[in-house]
Amino acid sequence: KQLKDGDDFVVKWDADDLKLFIWDANEEDGDRIQLKINEKIILYDYFTKRKRKKIKYKLQEGENTIEITALNLGSSPPNTSRIELVDSKIKYPIISQLEIGKTAIIKVIK
Repeated sequence: KQLKDGDDFVVKWDADDLKLFIWDANEEDGDRIQLKINEKIILYDYFTKRKRKKIKYKLQEGENTIEITALNLGSSPPNTSRIELVDSKIKYPIISQLEIGKTAIIKVIK
């Protein structure tokens, strides 16, 4: 699934925890992002790298919102991040392609 500015991706979730991996989808070109889950900043001014960054987060009942915001374009625009959500044995691969200041939203319904 590809997400651009204003795109929403909604997924139903079984587990209590969210396992999220994030990394640079193409070459490491200095892309910086901010990642928020339920309005809480998890990563601020984070340089995405080829190596996957793992984040584990305890979900609340109902709707949980993940926001990925591009802070720059890196040397090879647009700002591209690869995200993988893992729920038990199901994987949801997502790619965000964003301009500066734009946000992609993932909604996780528990």
